[in-house]
Amino acid sequence: MRARDFPFATELANTMHWNMATEDFEFMTSLEPDGCFVALQNSRPIGLATSISFGKVGWFGNLVVKEKYRNKGVGSFLVKHAVNYLQSKEVNAIGLYAYPHLVEFYSGLGFERDEDFSVFHAESLSTLTSEALSIVGTHQIAAVEAFDNCCFGGDRKRLLESIILEKGNLCYYVPEGDEIAGYAAATVYEKMAWVGPLICRKSDVDAAVLLLKGVLANLTGKSVYIVLPKKETDLAHLLLHVGFKEDFCVSRMFLGKVASKNCIYIAESLERG
Repeated sequence: MRARDFPFATELANTMHWNMATEDFEFMTSLEPDGCFVALQNSRPIGLATSISFGKVGWFGNLVVKEKYRNKGVGSFLVKHAVNYLQSKEVNAIGLYAYPHLVEFYSGLGFERDEDFSVFHAESLSTLTSEALSIVGTHQIAAVEAFDNCCFGGDRKRLLESIILEKGNLCYYVPEGDEIAGYAAATVYEKMAWVGPLICRKSDVDAAVLLLKGVLANLTGKSVYIVLPKKETDLAHLLLHVGFKEDFCVSRMFLGKVASKNCIYIAESLERG
């Protein structure tokens, strides 16, 4: 995928009601220039796929094929092509989020179901008060990246810095002595926001709740999305209490090792894990 493909990619993605813009594909290709693909037939684009590598962990993101070319092997071809690319980067785990009707499709390509996630949405977030939190600045980025790598299992330095250093985005952390007990970030647009990633130690539910409240308190009035494991009932209870609703569910699946298991975890996005 190159810049000339962005209009096609955006138009095709939005046939699935994904509400994407050319900037989304520009961002993906800036993070992983060779990991986003367009399928062609007679030089005409008919499908797309995105992927990204985080050191030992890879992530498969968007997959969409023009309707008239579906059920003809194009989707499988794109997935296999992306998997081959990620494996050439020496990843040992490839993750993705699958809609329920696609779990069987990805299972047939070797992915195994890990756990289920809920996609929560608040149309216009209500006012929420929270305790003051420490902001992640340039001096804390390295510590946050190291903590994230330890919990997630892959090096998300490029992704995290693209979020933390972008003006208007949010990122807070909870200190524990000289170390970090958890952090949470949000990508903020004019009218909407995606909360994530959030990562805390498995036992630090209180820190996770504190971080989530701190982020949400700064998103009043915005349309907010969060991808949360169903098992995180304390965080789900908080979201429902402040007006979120579950939009739909997805299953996290892995090819190879399983990443980000021993921590409290909110995804950065469906596209990038």
